[in-house]
Amino acid sequence: MPDISVPGIKSRFDTEKIVEGLMQVERLPKERIERANDTLATQKLNWQTLGQRITQVRENSRLLYSYQNPFNEKSAASSNEAVLSAFASREAEAQSHEFVVKQTAGADRFLSKPLNNDYRVPEGSYVFSLGEHDISFKFAGGTLQDFVNTLNRRGDGNIRAGLVAVQKGHKTLVFESLMTGEENRLSFAGDALKLALQTGVVEQSAAEPKITNIKAVAARGDSYINEAVSGDGMQTPPMSSAQISLGNIEPSRTLILRFETAVIAEAGASSAAQSVEAVLPAGAEYQTADLPPQPSDTPPSDTAAPPPEQAQLPETAQSPEQTQTQSQAAAARVDNLAVLSLEFSDGTVTALPPIKDSSGFSQNQYQLYPLSQGKEISALNVNNNNTHNSIAIRNIQLFDPAPAGDVKPLNPVSVARDALILMDGIEIQRPSNTIDDLIPGLTLTARAASETPVNLDVEVDTSSIKDAVITFVGNYNRLMAELNVLTRNDESVIRELNYLSPAEQEELRGRLGAFSGDSELQRFRGSLQQVMTSPYIDSNGQERLLSSFGITTDARRAGGYDPSKMRGYMEINEAVLDEALKNDVDALRQIFGRDSDGDLIIDTGLAYSLNQAVQPYVELGGVISTKTAGIDSRISANDRRIETIDRQLTVKERTLKTQYGELEGAYTRMERLSNSLEQFGRQTGATK
Repeated sequence: MPDISVPGIKSRFDTEKIVEGLMQVERLPKERIERANDTLATQKLNWQTLGQRITQVRENSRLLYSYQNPFNEKSAASSNEAVLSAFASREAEAQSHEFVVKQTAGADRFLSKPLNNDYRVPEGSYVFSLGEHDISFKFAGGTLQDFVNTLNRRGDGNIRAGLVAVQKGHKTLVFESLMTGEENRLSFAGDALKLALQTGVVEQSAAEPKITNIKAVAARGDSYINEAVSGDGMQTPPMSSAQISLGNIEPSRTLILRFETAVIAEAGASSAAQSVEAVLPAGAEYQTADLPPQPSDTPPSDTAAPPPEQAQLPETAQSPEQTQTQSQAAAARVDNLAVLSLEFSDGTVTALPPIKDSSGFSQNQYQLYPLSQGKEISALNVNNNNTHNSIAIRNIQLFDPAPAGDVKPLNPVSVARDALILMDGIEIQRPSNTIDDLIPGLTLTARAASETPVNLDVEVDTSSIKDAVITFVGNYNRLMAELNVLTRNDESVIRELNYLSPAEQEELRGRLGAFSGDSELQRFRGSLQQVMTSPYIDSNGQERLLSSFGITTDARRAGGYDPSKMRGYMEINEAVLDEALKNDVDALRQIFGRDSDGDLIIDTGLAYSLNQAVQPYVELGGVISTKTAGIDSRISANDRRIETIDRQLTVKERTLKTQYGELEGAYTRMERLSNSLEQFGRQTGATK
């Protein structure tokens, strides 16, 4: 029995293979179009990558002459960042100042006495005040932690509380103001005051002392006040010294020394120390001490010193020896405002910052605790080694400031105070350590008090300029490398890029010579080189080259000719660039961009010219977008052709399969008929 052939299931003549072979021939036009699309997609990617490189160079070049150019950036350099730091904006002017941080701004921070862990805060209405800010809330009663959590939620960022486990089973309650400045003192009212008194945060203040016959203002609380020395004040003549006894005082964290000083110019300087009697409270002494090199036989004057505002000292008779000493002092004039110091009970001395050089009285204020370093303070010394100026002092006060109201803190960790800073001898007072309204464009931050002056210099931020120039040159070189790879078939242009990783070099090999026949890119590459090497006129009419600032294409190299030096890459000599940034930064700025006609618009310069050269390639409707749009159109047209061919191939394949199926069916029928005839013949022969 012959084999049965069912079309599509089993083919006696391998119809599927025959049809597939015929279809492969039919698919050749489609495959050619698909390969063309792959080539077009690669070209599009190459154009897009080139466009990205050009855009980077354009942005870098525009940055070098736009309003945001780094040549307007300023930096502030402090000689001691731990004492005073600063930030300079672009609006700051180049300038230098000397600062002395006499006192940093502080906020109130009060501790309670140790409390049992099971201490419960009673129910009530709690009110806290910080200057003009009031924080009030009702508390239903609860543990210390419950109270702390409630206060912190309702503190509005102005006050917070905390607990410190000072010993086993006991915690200390901490109230901390988050607002610095004398005007933002922390005070308690309502049940908050009751809680503060019960927990030992504050105590009732003693009655204010009654001081008479003085010009100093009495301070509240436990205050130690010296009345103004000698009524209207005291003067320490040139080349003499004096000591104001303060008694042995052990400063608390909040004790403040305050007095006024003036520098009085003398018509004729005297080397003799003139004693001045000081009127001080009981137990305090005022002493004068003659300097050994200038002994004086002149007795103390009984005449009261005139008011310091008159800038005159009492006239005294002078011996010939004194006159000779004065002449010697005049020949070697001494002007020194660092004349004050604190003396401690152990005999050691700490110098105070220089006083203000002013004939009018100015206030000096010091927080004594950080100056004392735990030692008792015994005296304020005046060592006037000036040859032509007397030092006047009046209204000396020692006081311990208490918060507003009739209570004072028992355990203050810190107290509310203003920052006191001397800028070039001018005293500045601010409630915050961050000061942004003193010098335009400059924000100061006082970090610690120090007797040592801090020098602050505001200057052009050359590091930002250098970074911008290096970035610009780096991206320019990457653009030139991209152009060299796309327009050349020489693999050496890849090998010479030794800063690339192996993966990056391999990726470039796939684009090598992709646009080798594009003359437009060759011209573009040449125009970029011309822009980078052309001279530019500065505001003085002088021609300047980029190479004069250490940025050049060096075609010469020791050891012979190097073709890589001829490909347009730029090199930076950092030593030359650093020197230019230090001494000729304005010339460097002008070579990148300059306003030549006074209309405040940059219209010439290297960066300006480079932006003009690359703009036609990356702007909307430019070369890159036109190229990629053209490629997209060709890919779309090819895709439509592929869709048409796919439909035709589907019909063709179906037709071939049908035709070959019918052929196999016809062959099978003929074979069956042949078998039938053959069988009929055998049967007929057998009958005969």
